Amino acid sequence: MEPKVYPALTFSDFWIKKFTALFYRFDKTGDGVLTIEDFTISAELMIKLAGFKGEKADAMRHNMKEVWHLYSPDGSDKIITLEEFLEVNKQVARNSFHDHEVQNKNALFWFDCIDADGDGEISQTEHACFFEFLGIDKKLSPPVFNRIDLNQDGKISREEFAAGLVDFTFNEDPNSPYNDFYGPVDVE
Repeated sequence: MEPKVYPALTFSDFWIKKFTALFYRFDKTGDGVLTIEDFTISAELMIKLAGFKGEKADAMRHNMKEVWHLYSPDGSDKIITLEEFLEVNKQVARNSFHDHEVQNKNALFWFDCIDADGDGEISQTEHACFFEFLGIDKKLSPPVFNRIDLNQDGKISREEFAAGLVDFTFNEDPNSPYNDFYGPVDVE
């Protein structure tokens, strides 16, 4: 799949709205800030929902700590505000805008977290689990799943997933079919 070329990011109000919704999806304690606790809760929730055991459960805990380190490089127990979250994501987007290898690596990191059975594809059940992990009603998963599943074979490949996540990150068009990659954008 040939990488799509996007116009330079302006970090429009709509881009801010998408990433604000994502912030609140990671705020598992509901206190309006992100801490290591939110990422620990996230890991344990995904482990429970996906039925991870042993190495897969350990890998999920490790992966969520890696995500935390993106926001708190020293691994401290600091508090991340919405503004800091947005700034880190802007920096990540700026740094990877022209680097398709980095874009793919970021996308495949999340793909591997969601691919519960490790078969190299995301099933409808795994995608619904991902939405539940994000605090979104599983019933909202099928239409999003179908938009990501470009060839309509009933599973999301690594390439399809990467294309959707990259589009979510770099496309500021309010009409993009991938705006709800992480669920509905209108969240409070």
